[in-house]
Amino acid sequence: PIMSSPNLLITGVTGFIGFKVLLGSLQEGYNVRAAVRSAEKIKSLSSHPKILALDVPDKLSFVEVPDICRNGAYDEAIKGVSYVIHHASPLPSPFLDPQTGIYEPNIKSVNTMLQSALKEPSVKKVVITSSVFANSPFPPDPTKEITAESRVPDVPGPFDAMMPAYRAGKVAALNAADRFVENKKTSLAIVNVFPGFVFGWDDRALSVQDLRAGTNRILLEIITGQVAKAPMPSGATHVADAAKVHLLALKEGFAKDVGVTAVHQFNDAWDVVKKHFPKAVADGIFTQGNQQTVPVNWNAHKTELDLGFTFKTYEDMAVEVASQYLELSGKEKA
Repeated sequence: PIMSSPNLLITGVTGFIGFKVLLGSLQEGYNVRAAVRSAEKIKSLSSHPKILALDVPDKLSFVEVPDICRNGAYDEAIKGVSYVIHHASPLPSPFLDPQTGIYEPNIKSVNTMLQSALKEPSVKKVVITSSVFANSPFPPDPTKEITAESRVPDVPGPFDAMMPAYRAGKVAALNAADRFVENKKTSLAIVNVFPGFVFGWDDRALSVQDLRAGTNRILLEIITGQVAKAPMPSGATHVADAAKVHLLALKEGFAKDVGVTAVHQFNDAWDVVKKHFPKAVADGIFTQGNQQTVPVNWNAHKTELDLGFTFKTYEDMAVEVASQYLELSGKEKA
């Protein structure tokens, strides 16, 4: 088949949400150009069983963008596309320098993409993966309701710890995107999507190790006997809902920021597993861990009303993660 020209650029396709969005966009018939950091990633993605199963080689092409923070990084990648879904940015990781590896790239990757989008006349809309951290006050104040319209001021650095660096990077990236819209007087539509902690079946994962590589690790630790050192803020998002909202945001006329998160208690995952997997609990495959929750009042119910669907529950997420863990570790489902 003749390759028709791509109309959607997706970055961060090797990520948890990004991969789910890549699969969803191909199923919906988009012609996708996927930006990845290396030729090796192109190889592992194009040979992934989930991609091969879709069998749409004429609808997927790849472009290498080794450094997402370099000025003009996306100038080539963005040529001729109408839409962009921009996931690529570093997640909190103990292996990255908080200031230069987490905080700065979170801001630069958004600025770089918006600069490239501004120069490319074909681009109509950029959908950016932000985070519930980007517009939540810190420390959290459960008496204050947060919605997609909420904003918080930039947090002064420098940063020497992972989570504060991530949070401040997301805050600054969101505020920079807002300023970009105000200052550039552009017809470019920019939509920020605010997910919480993302859990659920990981389509990328081909091993337990893969499953632990993403945010599902946090949920897995609660059901495999790990005790977390620090509490985490409430707000959980099913990966399928996160992907769905990113794709719905591309639709004509959709032009406002959107939350995709529900209030939850991390440790409820243990009750879910006891209820749904009594045998695995009896066999000691699942054991009770502990992850304390800090309450946050981020209300994304408006998204459910506006888009006409109900978010999956934290119970749904925990059941999927536990099921996939059993499947990948070769344990039975009961």
